[in-house]
Amino acid sequence: MSGSKFLVAKVVLGIFLAALLLAGCGSGTKETGPQKIPVKERLVTASGQVEEREVLIPSPPSRVVVLGGYAAEIIQALGAESRVVGIDEHTKTKVLWPEYVTKLPSVGPSNTPSVEGILALKPDLVIEGFLEPKIREQLVTAGIPVLKIYGYKTELLGEEIRTLGKVFKAEKRADEYASFIERQWNEVKKRVAGLPAAQKPKVYWESSLGNWKTHGKGSGAHPLIEWAGGVNLAAELGTSYPTVTPEWVAAKNPDVIIKYVGAPTMGWKGDSKKLEEIRQEIMNRPALKNTNAVKNGRVYLISDKITCAPQGAVGIYYLAKWFHPELFKDIDPGILHRDMLKRFYGEELKGIWVYPQE
Repeated sequence: MSGSKFLVAKVVLGIFLAALLLAGCGSGTKETGPQKIPVKERLVTASGQVEEREVLIPSPPSRVVVLGGYAAEIIQALGAESRVVGIDEHTKTKVLWPEYVTKLPSVGPSNTPSVEGILALKPDLVIEGFLEPKIREQLVTAGIPVLKIYGYKTELLGEEIRTLGKVFKAEKRADEYASFIERQWNEVKKRVAGLPAAQKPKVYWESSLGNWKTHGKGSGAHPLIEWAGGVNLAAELGTSYPTVTPEWVAAKNPDVIIKYVGAPTMGWKGDSKKLEEIRQEIMNRPALKNTNAVKNGRVYLISDKITCAPQGAVGIYYLAKWFHPELFKDIDPGILHRDMLKRFYGEELKGIWVYPQE
């Protein structure tokens, strides 16, 4: 072979090998699938500490099962809802939003879903916020990556939105959304900064899971109370979701009482008659009748979907107006909610989110 022909052969071979290398890199191939990337998930321990661990996931995933409505919301805000192939039962049949979840197959409860049902959907990622550890282990053993996204742990929300932005290759949109929420929180904190302790109302926040179950440190509600210029009465109890006695609440004499109400009674649909019944039941409890909150009519119902949630930028303004109306006269949380839904979800505001309504 002449020198020139040998040189041409070497060049052709080099181009061929380079093409092979490029085909196996970057976004993956049909044989290998999408490139897997490491992402950090954050786990909150029983003591309230945050631990981080790394999960290898396909990016972007093409078939995602979501166990929890909060993550489903964020995914719509990122424009990635077409990649979701399964949802938990509560989000599909009770929350009923985002609307795309109602058209998806249910895999059962968000904490104890059907492993067989999930595997039948052939997901390449499961996103969960409530999953029992033994079920998570079964999925991981079956080769399915599982990513923890709470969506209701207030201090983690911005990081979790950005994590999902990385997963779905929507980093810019995720940062825009997370930054919007963080700006609202910071504005509220700025306005109440420097308030003396005597001007901060004592708050009893009751869970939707039962009477006298409240929210302490480690819950999503706790930082919102503090950021809005209130004092969380349950903070001293040392657990995230303590159950208290009527006598304990009466002795603490809250200035404000807040009650979580879940879907469908409150939220995108809303039942004003039922909400009034819930409020009256609280105000008529013997242990609460003589509290400052009841005597002054400062008893409020609120949806968890606008507090410890991706729409938490709305809820904190309602809290702030209830706690310190004189500092937030210029703010209409309803207008903020309407604009936020339109901007990030392409949705119109409807339903009942707080009660009494302003």
